Amino acid sequence: MSTETWLRLALVPSAVWLASLAARRWGHAVSGYLGGLPMIGGPITLFLALDLGGEFAARSAIFTLAAVLGQAAHLMAFAHVGRTFGWPVALASGWGSFLAVCLLLTLVPLTPFLALALAVAGLAAAWRWLPAVHGAASLPAIPPIELRLRLVAAFALAALILWAAPVFGPVVSGLLLSLPITGSIMPPFTLANYGPASVARLVRGFVAGLTGFTAFFFVVAFGAARWGVAPVFGLAVVAALAVVFAVTHLPSRQRL
Repeated sequence: MSTETWLRLALVPSAVWLASLAARRWGHAVSGYLGGLPMIGGPITLFLALDLGGEFAARSAIFTLAAVLGQAAHLMAFAHVGRTFGWPVALASGWGSFLAVCLLLTLVPLTPFLALALAVAGLAAAWRWLPAVHGAASLPAIPPIELRLRLVAAFALAALILWAAPVFGPVVSGLLLSLPITGSIMPPFTLANYGPASVARLVRGFVAGLTGFTAFFFVVAFGAARWGVAPVFGLAVVAALAVVFAVTHLPSRQRL
């Protein structure tokens, strides 16, 4: 692989590293905010736009946006199953839910606005039906070996996406870009080491972060083929940060 490809791949575990360090400093909820943001899908989509054009990126982003519904299903399944069973069963349930939703999405004639509606519906349902958070939370102490395992898993999943996207086209690439990468790395470690209560905080943080993910990919889906790569990605970053700021500063009963 070229140096450029290695640098692109390095951005993905960097995002997981930042989210993990944020958990050490500010707790599971803030780690979830960062994990839900497009810190992985955003850079990869930019690379696709630069390599394959704005129209390809826009089409891919429509499916990435709609697949937020699948990410919400993944989080709900993991959180609820994890209250009774261990992380392997919870993770399998989450992935099964995600894949089932994504298979259905391939049968729907999606537009940016329909994809946005599906994403918002999924996030609203997740916020309504995820396990409630109770009590004060202690800051997690993430051991070095756990952090290394997170980075290796994130790097491997990102390599798969970058390889498959130009081979299989915008539909498959869009769904791959919405794979719950950090959502498959951080919750299992959190459940195994800190229990279901900490998972509840983490996944609710993911939902808040995914509002920014949704805003980012809606802007790309709507504007990448119309406005050009540089303007649309700049606007998408601003939209993502603004939406997450707004959501995280609402009173808890008014969110989503």
